[in-house]
Amino acid sequence: MLDRRSAVRYKLQLPVIFRWHDGESRMEGGFTDDVALDGVLIRCKACPGVGSDVRVEVLLPSPIGGGPGLRIQCVGKVTRVVTEGDIKSFGVQGDFDDAHLIREVHK
Repeated sequence: MLDRRSAVRYKLQLPVIFRWHDGESRMEGGFTDDVALDGVLIRCKACPGVGSDVRVEVLLPSPIGGGPGLRIQCVGKVTRVVTEGDIKSFGVQGDFDDAHLIREVHK
């Protein structure tokens, strides 16, 4: 079994939308703190609890101004929650791969 902390992690601050269900459907936003192929650490004001199933969409802006961006999706489980003042962070274990790329369309 692969040690999760040995996976290559990228310190990227990208906007993210995440959804979970805890008796109600919830949706929040935040920013990534680091991203790896097998998960992500997200900073936010409200987050799901440890063990929650969560769907994450990381928003990648277009490298060319005005063009469509990309969304990378990951469905996984919350593995940890950390609180520092008003800011919370939570880790999600799940896989990102090219099957989860969605091109945004500008209208």
